[in-house]
Amino acid sequence: MSVATISRVLNEEDNVSPETREHVWDVVKRMGYTPNVLGRNLRVKATRKILVLVPSLSNQFYASVIRGMETVARREQYQVLISATYSKKETEKELISMLYNRSVDGIILLSSQLSSEELTEIAQSKPLVLCCEYTDGAVLPAVTIDNYQAGFQAVENLIRLGHQKIAIISNDTVFSARQRSQGYRDALETYHCPYIAEYCVNTEYTFQAGVSATKKLLKLKEPPTAVFAISDVLAAGVVKELYAQGKQPGKDIDVFGFDNTSLAKMITPSLSTISQPRRQMGEQAMKLLLQKIGDIHAENPLVILPHQVILRQSTHNKGKEL
Repeated sequence: MSVATISRVLNEEDNVSPETREHVWDVVKRMGYTPNVLGRNLRVKATRKILVLVPSLSNQFYASVIRGMETVARREQYQVLISATYSKKETEKELISMLYNRSVDGIILLSSQLSSEELTEIAQSKPLVLCCEYTDGAVLPAVTIDNYQAGFQAVENLIRLGHQKIAIISNDTVFSARQRSQGYRDALETYHCPYIAEYCVNTEYTFQAGVSATKKLLKLKEPPTAVFAISDVLAAGVVKELYAQGKQPGKDIDVFGFDNTSLAKMITPSLSTISQPRRQMGEQAMKLLLQKIGDIHAENPLVILPHQVILRQSTHNKGKEL
């Protein structure tokens, strides 16, 4: 094996077969050799730029997450670039190509349309981290919360308030949403509440989708007495439509959101919700990415940060104790 080939492997260049790359790193580990990261960065002309990909620039949930990322990046003298994928796989792939032409040093994905196999393949040779939303089975660093437990606790709180007929508005194309939905189902089962298929509405993460889902639920012969919406934006749509139909949110029908965005405090009534540590999630994701930039073979942890149940005016106590 030539010196040039070994150099290409150590400098993380692309034109080396996976078998050769694995063999070189096996030898490197046996010899106890540690690459000079600073020198390597100088040779490959590190850009000191990080790309953050978000599904939408209009979703306020991501603002605090990105501020956390920027705090860590600035401290380490990196610049953060932000671009939207609009949840389109081809757009995401096109932007990820910036890693291969060395336009950026690493990428953080706040929601990915790529498969676990695609993400794992990219992350084997390029610094890539998932934040907030992660893809089950993908081998790369990720930061999130326990979405299953958060969904369970949201519904558990509604049950503790005396509700039996609880609806959910979700989006089962997203892994974290499926986890929240599973928490909903298991909470109902745990507390011997009926699972009613008509109470489960699968839709998009938009305000108007929350409005439309609520119209559908209120047309049922026996409408729910509480609604768990898996985002505050959806929950705000629920509140709007309840008012439109002469219902009082928090009195006639309880509403529980998710994310604890500023919207949850601004609307009337204020939303009970699940608070995610958004800024901390961003900080942790950036730290993991910088580790990968320094050493592509660093560990791939799944970091699960604590969430918090926030109870406000959109839920009220019906006097039932468990």
